Amino acid sequence: MAAARRRAAAIGGAAEGSAAGPRYSLFISLDQGLSVLPERLCELLPAGALRTRTMVERIERNDAAGGSRWIVQTLTERIDTDAVCLAAPAHAGARIVESVAPELARSLNGIEYASSATVNLVYRRDDIAHALDGFGFVVPAVERRTLLACTFSSVKYAGRAPAGKVVVRAFVGGALFPEAYEMSDERMTTGIRKDLADLLGVHAAPTEVVITRWPRSMPQYNVGHLERVAHIDDEATRLPCFALAGAAFGGVGIPDSVRSGEAAAERLVLALARG
Repeated sequence: MAAARRRAAAIGGAAEGSAAGPRYSLFISLDQGLSVLPERLCELLPAGALRTRTMVERIERNDAAGGSRWIVQTLTERIDTDAVCLAAPAHAGARIVESVAPELARSLNGIEYASSATVNLVYRRDDIAHALDGFGFVVPAVERRTLLACTFSSVKYAGRAPAGKVVVRAFVGGALFPEAYEMSDERMTTGIRKDLADLLGVHAAPTEVVITRWPRSMPQYNVGHLERVAHIDDEATRLPCFALAGAAFGGVGIPDSVRSGEAAAERLVLALARG
């Protein structure tokens, strides 16, 4: 980023990645939204391999001679499988493995989670006094506002709003302000609109508001997290052809989760190859 800024300054242009110049070196997303990624992955799976809207109750070891190693028990069916990759929030994973690995379940339950909400507000561009010459802002906790941060989504990513309109996304709740997450939709929207009026000069009503709540969705890497994860890894390796993946362990971002999934897949392929 520093080098890009120096190059831009040398030719008298805007810094690469700045709000005034090309932004794609800093922030990249999928053109039709993040759902494109799982939808494309599902298209690559063999027919009949995917179960959606299917809750897994538990996994069980299958000790029958010549049978599969695992039984995945859902609410509606029993699935025999040779390997299990558990890529779920830690608290959900704890419930699933409790009957076969109680110590692993205990450690998974030790990872705390916070809840958050995202509030997308659509405004007419003329109704926002601020220049929106950035990508958003973070609010210091000492201000005790409803929102934790705000992203100028349609500035940050191309194609997120039609001409003449902008989308801003507010973040609410988190580990520090769980009471904000518990607000009603009406009260949450009122608080965010007050904050945006103070900070961006937005006094008009948004043309649309979409609130999405994510209960217990943000793993908290508290002091001692690395030691806990090491213990979880040790317990998981005691189970044959079993792997864990997801945001609970070594990073909450999409690249971190992808890397976690790839590492789990490699472990399972090697374990299956060994028989």
